[in-house]
Amino acid sequence: MRGQRVADHASGHRYEIQPFVPGDDDFSVFPIKLWQRLQNKYWREARPELLDYGQNGGYLPLRRAIADYLRVSRSVRVTVDQVLITGGTQHSLDLCAQLLADAGDTAWVEDPCYWGAQRVFESRDLDLHPVRVDDEGMNPTAEDQHKPPRLIYLTPSHQYPKSVVMSLARRRLLLDIAARTGAWILEDDYDSEFRYTGRPLSSLQGLDTHDRVVYMGTFSKILYPGIKVGYMVVPPALVAPFRSALYDLQRPGQMMQQAALADFLEQGHFATHVRRIRQLYGQRRELLQRTLKPILGNAATLSKEESGLHLVIQLPPGTDDERLAEEAAEQGLHVRALSTYYLGAEKERGLVVGYAYVPTDKIAYYGRLLGNVVKAASAVRR
Repeated sequence: MRGQRVADHASGHRYEIQPFVPGDDDFSVFPIKLWQRLQNKYWREARPELLDYGQNGGYLPLRRAIADYLRVSRSVRVTVDQVLITGGTQHSLDLCAQLLADAGDTAWVEDPCYWGAQRVFESRDLDLHPVRVDDEGMNPTAEDQHKPPRLIYLTPSHQYPKSVVMSLARRRLLLDIAARTGAWILEDDYDSEFRYTGRPLSSLQGLDTHDRVVYMGTFSKILYPGIKVGYMVVPPALVAPFRSALYDLQRPGQMMQQAALADFLEQGHFATHVRRIRQLYGQRRELLQRTLKPILGNAATLSKEESGLHLVIQLPPGTDDERLAEEAAEQGLHVRALSTYYLGAEKERGLVVGYAYVPTDKIAYYGRLLGNVVKAASAVRR
C-alpha cells in the first residue's frame, strides 16, 4: 500500500536540532526584531487581499524581487510571470510530480539522492531510476539511457549529499538528454548562496535553450526552516497550468509573510543577511576541517568542495557507516551515514556532517568528539 510505504520510510524524525545535523541553518542569527517590524506593518494595515488565498502564483512584489535576485545572482533567465511562490522545495517537487508525470513514469534521480525528493516521487508512484554521481555530478551511462526519463532530479550547484559541483560538460549532456527525450529537469538549488571560494556558479536553467528546466529554491536554508516559503521558475509554456494547479490543489496562503519577505529583499536586508551567514558558515567549515584532519589522518578523507551547509567524511569501502552514525549519536552528535542515501546496490561509505547549526566556539569540541569516533572505528578495523 502506497501510504504504508511512505510512512514506513519517514525520515523527518531523524532531523532533530543537534550538533552536525545535515541540512539545517543557524536560524539563531536571523534578525528577528527586524522581521517582526516588517510583519507588524502589514498586520496593522490588515489589507483584505493579504488575508485571502494567493490566487496568482504569489504576492507580486515578492515574485518581482525574487526574479531580480535570480537574474543577478544565479544567471536565471526569468520573467516575473514565471515565478511561483510555494510552501518550500517539497511542495515544489510534489507539484512537478503531479503535473509533469504520471504514475509509473521514470524519474532519474541522483545516486546518492536527497531523501526528501525520493519520498515525494515514491508517494506519486513514480519509477525511480538511480543514476550514479561521480566527481562531475550525475553520470548517465548508455545503459541508463535505455530507460528514458520523464523527470530528471538534480542538485547541480552542490550535490546533496556528496557535495560535488556538476561540471559544465555534464550540465550540457543532461540538457541535451532532456531535449532529446522530452524530459523535464527539476533543478533543486537549495543552498547555492553558500559558496566560500571563487565566484558564484550560474544555474543549470541559465544554460537551457529548450525550456526543459524547472528551477526551484527555498528561503528555509537562509532565513529559518519554519518560514516554509519556496519558489519555482517554470518555463513559459507551464506558467498557466502550474499557476492554476497551485491554487486548485494547494490553496496557498501566508500572504502577510510573503509581503514582509518582499520588503526584506527589496530593502537589502536579505543580501546583508546572506553575506553575514556566508562568512559565518565559511569560518565554521574551515574550523571543522582543521579540527578533523589531524585526528583522522589516513583513516578518512574530507570532501573538497568549499560550498554548502555540510561536508562528507569519506570512509573506506566496507565501513559500517550506519554503526558509526549511531556511535556519534551516543556522543550527542547528529550525523548521517552516506550509504543510507543510495538507492542502487553499490554504496559509498561516509558520514554527512552539517556545520551550520553549531556555535563557532563549539566546533572544535564537537569536531574532536566526531574525529575520535571515526579514528577509534578505524583502529578496530586494522
